[in-house]
Amino acid sequence: MKKIIVSDVDGTSMKSGEQEFRKEVKEAYLKVLNNDSYLIVASGRTYRNLFKIFNYDKRIIYISENGNQIVFNEEFLKINKFNHDEAIDIIKFLYGYKKDLIAILISTPFEAIYYENDEIYIDEEETPRYKNIDLMKLIEYFNGKDIIKISIFKEKMDTLFYEIYDSLNKKYSDIEVFDANNRWIDVSPLNGNKGEAVKYVLDRFKINDLALYVFGDGENDISMLKLTENSYCPNDSLDSVKKIALHQYVHFEDTLSSLFDKE
Repeated sequence: MKKIIVSDVDGTSMKSGEQEFRKEVKEAYLKVLNNDSYLIVASGRTYRNLFKIFNYDKRIIYISENGNQIVFNEEFLKINKFNHDEAIDIIKFLYGYKKDLIAILISTPFEAIYYENDEIYIDEEETPRYKNIDLMKLIEYFNGKDIIKISIFKEKMDTLFYEIYDSLNKKYSDIEVFDANNRWIDVSPLNGNKGEAVKYVLDRFKINDLALYVFGDGENDISMLKLTENSYCPNDSLDSVKKIALHQYVHFEDTLSSLFDKE
């Protein structure tokens, strides 16, 4: 029977520290596609990065940037963007914490800018593209560009991490803030979340009547885990996620494969 599988990546099917999928995970994902089912990847990563790690497979529906960008067969189906002035204000606010060794990731529909130590990296390239970047130069870079997600990375989940998280929620009303994998704080435009993106895909492809299975591990996955009783999370997920997901697993690949073993 045809199914819809929605899967997060980091912390869900790819463990911390891994740079690519294990063989067993690749095989589990392929089993979905080979069983004439829909595979929707829903991640905070950029579309460009997701397309690469899934070996440029055009059969997959890619929900990237926490739901703010949806791509299928290399066609942009939907883009959710910030009010530009508010996005710039958020960047200025987060820039104030740069002395605390916080990296800022700012995404447009076409690139991701990683800002750290007054240097800019483009889409995870190892070599800095721009050096000696101050706040004004950083803001100037985004002049005329749509901003669809802003994230910060902090190696340690400490008091400052929660201070920034709480401050963002109090300071801005038209945004959504997520604790993603305990080291990232993701900021999206209002209604920019994975749940809304999944609902858009179901309507767009007219597949609301198919069985829906959702896998996720972070706060940014809760909105899509709520869409179905077939909701799964790792047994080491955040407590807030385990309260929502109705099923827990140890090995992602075994759990996903088992959904097709009897067919």
